[in-house]
Amino acid sequence: MQQHDAAYVLGKMAETFRERNKVYGDNYKSVGDVMMALLPDGIEIKSAEEFNRWHLFELIIIKLTRFANSDFSHQDSIHDIAVYAAMIESLLMEGKNE
Repeated sequence: MQQHDAAYVLGKMAETFRERNKVYGDNYKSVGDVMMALLPDGIEIKSAEEFNRWHLFELIIIKLTRFANSDFSHQDSIHDIAVYAAMIESLLMEGKNE
């Protein structure tokens, strides 16, 4: 019978981290530099709508850097980028209709 205590769960999480790290490397350590290059003056977010757009934008950047770190081979990252872009566009369209 499998254990399902905290130690088991943490072990499974570590396995997931190692699997993802094989594909993406330490991607999370490079996103800040990319954001600084894109937005050297930072950004100011004041509304829930702006946070929604920012969240999706950030996910696109993460998927782009993951794609780059996978030697431009991780197709799922490209699919995700397209989905997030469509989601941003839908938010922009909603904003125009208000």
